[in-house]
Amino acid sequence: MNITGQTTVFTILAHPSSNVVAPIIYNQIFNILNLDMVYIAHDVTTDAINTTIRCFAGWENLGGFNVTIPHKETVADLLDIRCPVTSRIGVVNTVVRLKDGRLCGYNTDGIGALRALGDVYGTKCLVIGAGGAARAIIDALIHGEADYIYILNRSESRTNKALKPFKKEKIGIYTPEILDNIDIVVQTTPITDKIPFGLDLTRLKKGARCLEAVMWPTAFFNKAFSLGLEVIPGYAMLYNQTKRNFRLFTGMDIADTVIKAAFKQVGYAIK
Repeated sequence: MNITGQTTVFTILAHPSSNVVAPIIYNQIFNILNLDMVYIAHDVTTDAINTTIRCFAGWENLGGFNVTIPHKETVADLLDIRCPVTSRIGVVNTVVRLKDGRLCGYNTDGIGALRALGDVYGTKCLVIGAGGAARAIIDALIHGEADYIYILNRSESRTNKALKPFKKEKIGIYTPEILDNIDIVVQTTPITDKIPFGLDLTRLKKGARCLEAVMWPTAFFNKAFSLGLEVIPGYAMLYNQTKRNFRLFTGMDIADTVIKAAFKQVGYAIK
């Protein structure tokens, strides 16, 4: 990689940034396509996010940036332009810097999850967590015509905030008696060492699909796998976001073979 004064820079806003894998994947793609672009990470605390976004507006060779925990909601409020999904749910994960310095926000978490899950029509879904990723995934499940979506989260205020943008007849709060009828579980919390909220995965029906949004091994993933459930890893969601994000960032469509090659080089085998 030969970085010059003309290299277009992309980045991700996170705190902490130590576990983000986007820089590795994007730089692999840039290398494969021989593009004068580079992707780095910004570890930004919550009290510095406003200043950071103001600086980004004036960063002339910034092509755009991704946003992850804990900034997805805060950054959405600081943008000049928002796509319909971001406007609807108040959460952003991809931002393009326009030539005039305006920042335009999108959310591709939902489409990434939906493509990883496959057809969700008529399903009963459980979303664990009530943060930004959860809201985007709920929105996608509704537009994919899931029959009903339940939210499991400890914080009542966060749960109510997640419920607010959506129609009440499609979504509600999880109660234990409905677990036997759940078709899809999506785990969006950052909890890795235990199954969030003590959820009893043994009660899930045979053939239930479990999507883990976290990129590294978790107790939820391991337990679901040991029970013979259909488990979809977090990198499958990221893979399905990458094609959309790349087009937003660069205006270019990218071949599936290129994305798969980049993921394979960082240890993620995509079928």
